[in-house]
Amino acid sequence: MILRVKGAEDAGVYSLAYTFTNIFTTIAGFGMGAYQISDVRGRHTDGTYIAARICTSIAALFCFAVALYFADFSRSTLLCCFALMLYRLLEGFAGVYLCVLQKFDDYKTIGISYFAKGVFPFLIFCIALYFFELPQAVFAMSFSFLAVFVFFDFKRVTSRPDFTSKPVMRDIIRVILPSFVLVLNSLTYFGMTFYTRYVIEKIYSIEELGYFSSVTLIMFVLPFLTGPALNVFIPGLSGLYADKRYYEIKRMTFRMGLCVIGVTAVLCASSLVWGRFALSLVFGEKILRYSYLLIPTLLASGFLLGVGVLGAILTAMQKRVESLIAGVAATLTAILTCPVLVSGFYMGGSIYSLVAAFTVQGFVLLGFLLHYLKKPSKLADK
Repeated sequence: MILRVKGAEDAGVYSLAYTFTNIFTTIAGFGMGAYQISDVRGRHTDGTYIAARICTSIAALFCFAVALYFADFSRSTLLCCFALMLYRLLEGFAGVYLCVLQKFDDYKTIGISYFAKGVFPFLIFCIALYFFELPQAVFAMSFSFLAVFVFFDFKRVTSRPDFTSKPVMRDIIRVILPSFVLVLNSLTYFGMTFYTRYVIEKIYSIEELGYFSSVTLIMFVLPFLTGPALNVFIPGLSGLYADKRYYEIKRMTFRMGLCVIGVTAVLCASSLVWGRFALSLVFGEKILRYSYLLIPTLLASGFLLGVGVLGAILTAMQKRVESLIAGVAATLTAILTCPVLVSGFYMGGSIYSLVAAFTVQGFVLLGFLLHYLKKPSKLADK
């Protein structure tokens, strides 16, 4: 959309700003959504979760401001960062209220809310993008999102008689702490994806980054589509590990691995048929000179999915620190290799550095997984 309406430079600005703000919205969210939904016994009030989100959002804004002070961004990128940070904070804050509705099993309201906050801000963004510059369009999208939240989500939640609005201040830290390791793990991933784009912008140009980011959007489609299906297996894997049925976990891991390899191979091979047509259809003819990035992108997507599978299994086994260690190893690999590979292999070097990072991460995760599954299984599992 941005590439077609405004061109590659604005597409690059948006990509850089989006990956940069991802780092700080992770801090703002702090993984509390899953914790809030799982609080079926009502250990904490709704007001406590809202207060906790306010605290983490303030912390995120402080970190964002400090990082932005030292960031070497253009004026347009700075404005876009501010606009996107506003939007992402509003998005996260609204998520707390949707979790309250989910606790009440009010899925009809949740569905309407998702539809309204998805369609209305997007339409406003498209209209504003046509008449104004990119930062103004993102600000317009943010304020339209805020309008839906105030006049729909907020009213629907606070008007419920079973809404517990009073926060318990001593419980805020208890809400935040359980997700600390998971947040650090997310920070390593978002830091890595930002850095690999930042290097392209610095070595080449923001316009080149725009074309690169447009093609590599495909990298996140496969993990995004398979994520919900993968989450279905986590409770079962947790039960298998608790019952010491290690052989079954190994067998499931092997089968998932084969599926990832198969899907990646099919996508890479079939892209020779549909790749150029799909790119030109979505992004226009100018993108075709960057079509050589498509197969490496699909390959990196497969590696990312494989890492996600291994990470989900370790998470189901409650091995969060091990996942963090693997994430740190991947980030260090990307930081060390990306500038060299981008200088030597043009923009494809950024993808190669991600493949190297995911490979290192995968081996570390697999090593931990085999270590914890080498114990004898239950006899019934053999």
